[in-house]
Amino acid sequence: MRNPHLKQKRDRRLVKMFYELYDVKRKRMDDVLVELSEDHFYLDTDYIYSRIFYCKENHDYYNELLSNGNN
Repeated sequence: MRNPHLKQKRDRRLVKMFYELYDVKRKRMDDVLVELSEDHFYLDTDYIYSRIFYCKENHDYYNELLSNGNN
């Protein structure tokens, strides 16, 4: 059975790592998704993308990171 708390923790970490690789280190999006998929989370790249950009809670967190990073 899936633990929703662990899924939320995983997603937060996923978004944070995406932000660091894509927005801070300025790597290409496809390279970032492959790295997250193959080296860190072992999830499909499409699933990672959808968890970041189509899940409201995760997308809000990503936008929060973006706005805090520009200050």
